[in-house]
Amino acid sequence: MPRLFLFIFTAIFFISCSEEESPSSGSGDSGGGSNINEVPEKLYVCDQGSDRVVILNPSSLEQIDVVSIDFDSDPMQMDVPHFVVIDEDNGYWFVTTFQSGFVGMYSLDADTLISTIEVSSSPALLAVDQVNQKLYVSRMMDMGMGMDMEMEMAHKLDVLDYSSGELEANDPVCLSNEVDILEFPEPHAISYTSNSDRTGGVLVTASFTADWMSRTDVYDSGLFNTVHQPFNDGEQAPVVVNELFPLAVVQKDNFAFFSCSGSSDANVNAQVQSWVVGELSDPVFRSKFEFDTNSKLWHIIESPISNHIFVVLSGDSEDPGSAGVACLSYDSDGIFADELIWETTSSSYDTLHGITISSDGSTLYVSSRGNGSVYALDAITGEQISVNSDVGMMMDGMMMMGSLSGIAVTQSE
Repeated sequence: MPRLFLFIFTAIFFISCSEEESPSSGSGDSGGGSNINEVPEKLYVCDQGSDRVVILNPSSLEQIDVVSIDFDSDPMQMDVPHFVVIDEDNGYWFVTTFQSGFVGMYSLDADTLISTIEVSSSPALLAVDQVNQKLYVSRMMDMGMGMDMEMEMAHKLDVLDYSSGELEANDPVCLSNEVDILEFPEPHAISYTSNSDRTGGVLVTASFTADWMSRTDVYDSGLFNTVHQPFNDGEQAPVVVNELFPLAVVQKDNFAFFSCSGSSDANVNAQVQSWVVGELSDPVFRSKFEFDTNSKLWHIIESPISNHIFVVLSGDSEDPGSAGVACLSYDSDGIFADELIWETTSSSYDTLHGITISSDGSTLYVSSRGNGSVYALDAITGEQISVNSDVGMMMDGMMMMGSLSGIAVTQSE
C-alpha cells in the first residue's frame, strides 16, 4: 500500500507540474558489453509511475520486454526511472532514477543489470561519451517538492566512468568555480559531443532557474575548462532571472540548441535558441524561434541526416490541442528559418515528454507522461504513423495510468 500511495503521488506531480558518490553495488553480469551486430532494434521507454523500463519493437511499437527497476533497498521508496541513453559501441544502456538517486548500467543484448551507483542528488538527464566510456549526469529541477538536493553538488555535474565494465565515480564538473560565477543552480539540460572544431569533447548545460548556459571543454587528461554566458545580454551573475527555463539541449554542426519553456508570468515565450559552442571562441547566441507559452517546450533532438531540429510541445492541460511536436530548420550560420517545417498537435496528446529518432532520420518516437502512450511520427512530414496506448499501464498487477518520460532507440541499421 505505501508504494501504491507513492506511485499515485508521483504520477500526479508529473502530470500537473509546469514541467522536470557511493561505491558501486552491481548485480548480474559484471563483464563487458555486447557485440552490437547481435543486438536487435529496440526502443527503451522509462515508466516513472511503475518503476519500469519498457522495451518496444520500434517498427510495430509492440512490447518486447519489461525491466523492473529496483535499485534502492527500501521497500517504501520508489526509484522513479526518468531518463535512458544507449551506448551501442560498447553494448550498454543506462538509466537514472531521480527519486532514489541511482544510475543503472545494463547489457544491451540481454537487458540484464550490470552495475548501479548512487550519485549525489536527484540525477536527471545523461550525456554519453562512447569513446572514453564516460557518463555526464545532470540534476533534477526542484519543483517545490522538497527534493534532497545536497548544496555541495547543486552546481556540479556527476561524471561516471564505465570503462572497467562497472560504474565508477570520477571528479565532478564544477560549474561555479569561476570568479564571476557565484551560482549555477539546477543544471538540468545536458549534451556532449566530440564532433566540433574544439579540441577534445564539448559538454553543454544550462541552469534551469538562473537563465545561464555553460560550455565545458573536456580534455583527455581528465581536466575541464568551463565558460559561462547569460541567455539574455547584459545579465551579471549571480542574478537569477528565472524566465526562460531552459530544459534540454542538443548539439550539432558546432551549434547548441536549447529548448526553453518560457514563462507566462514574465511574458516570455517558449522558444528554441541556437548558440555557437563548437568554434574557437566563447559561446555566442545566434538565433531563436518562439512558440506560445502554452506550448511548454520539453525535450529536443537533432536529425542525423539534415539541418532539422525536433522539439516536444508538452502542452497546457487548459489548452487542448497545445501538445505535440514541431520541426525547425537552421542554416549554416545557425539561423532558424522564419517558418516551421511542420507542427503536429492534437487534443489526444497529453503532456508529451521525451523524444528520440531512428538512425535513418525517418521516424520520431515520443513519450507521454500524461496518458502512458508512445507515438511514432514521420520525421519528414510530421504525420502520426502509429501509437501504443498501453505502455504505461501496469503496476504490481493493477491497471494504473503510466507516466512515461525518457525514451531512446538503438541506432544500428
